[in-house]
Amino acid sequence: MIHKIQVRHFRNHEAKTIEFNQMHAMIDGENGSGKTSLLEAIHLVATAKSHRTTNDRDMITDDAPFAHVRLETDEGRYDVVLSKHGKRVSVNNVEKQRLSDFIGHIRVIMFAPEDLALVKEGPAIRRGFIDFELMQADREYLRLLQDYRKALRQRNALLKKIGLSDDLTFLDILGEQMLGFGIGLMDKRARLIRDLNTKTQEAYAWFSGHKVNLVYRPDAEVEAFQRHLFEKQRMDIFYRQTMAGPHRDDFAILFDGSDAKTHASQGEQRMIAIALKFGLLAVVLTDTGQKAVLLLDDVLSELDPHKQAILLSNLPRDHQIIMSSTVPAVAGDIQMIHLTKGE
Repeated sequence: MIHKIQVRHFRNHEAKTIEFNQMHAMIDGENGSGKTSLLEAIHLVATAKSHRTTNDRDMITDDAPFAHVRLETDEGRYDVVLSKHGKRVSVNNVEKQRLSDFIGHIRVIMFAPEDLALVKEGPAIRRGFIDFELMQADREYLRLLQDYRKALRQRNALLKKIGLSDDLTFLDILGEQMLGFGIGLMDKRARLIRDLNTKTQEAYAWFSGHKVNLVYRPDAEVEAFQRHLFEKQRMDIFYRQTMAGPHRDDFAILFDGSDAKTHASQGEQRMIAIALKFGLLAVVLTDTGQKAVLLLDDVLSELDPHKQAILLSNLPRDHQIIMSSTVPAVAGDIQMIHLTKGE
């Protein structure tokens, strides 16, 4: 459990300390009071990255030389310092030279309004979601993904240099590597989506009688991927890139059997995205035994009072959940933390 967060020069917080004394907490306050920034700070310490920006400098208060975030948990103390010189991380005052030695101590799952892109946008968003979640839980997946991407870069670089009459031996060697790594990725992705489908359906049923399905859609099944790599080299040489493989995978989000992007309303799409995160929370617990911390940013927005009550009544009691909202929650077992703009 996260017991305390301290931030300095982080976004619009010059200095702020918050202590959590209940499993469920709601940070409320008007827009601009820094609610989302505190959830972002927790996400940063857990994953070494922001969910809002790829530029670490964005998180440093204007004109400040650095930003500092500290989390204190049951297991220890974790610090991230951002500056113009880069990112420094430490565990119990011991600096870690590699981010891979820092990431994974705290597992978080986050819902933010931007997550509606999982339903609304294209395959790259959903593929990134799969990769990010599996990388946190499965070091073998991270290795497979890194190896696959390296082989893909090498193969695409070669495809830009060779012609149809050239020797394809090295192209085939890279194809063999991609096939082996790719099969591993596809297997792990298929299992995640299968398990996530079941748990997401259970969570979505809290809100609605409609049926949601998640369906893994590999760009090419194993045999088709193999045929492409070794029998359709001419196509890749013509286009100068690898035109099939796990780097083009997707998963479908279906609403009563049809694409949720076009057949679900804005409110239903939001509930699907929320249900996905609750489903993921359950999958992580089943697969790893780890009780992830759930961060819910602006989660009550656009939900009517009935659905707000349903969501709050179904919060898993044995998981730490930290929420933000512009209005206080009406629930006796939720710690209320009020922020005032400018403090």
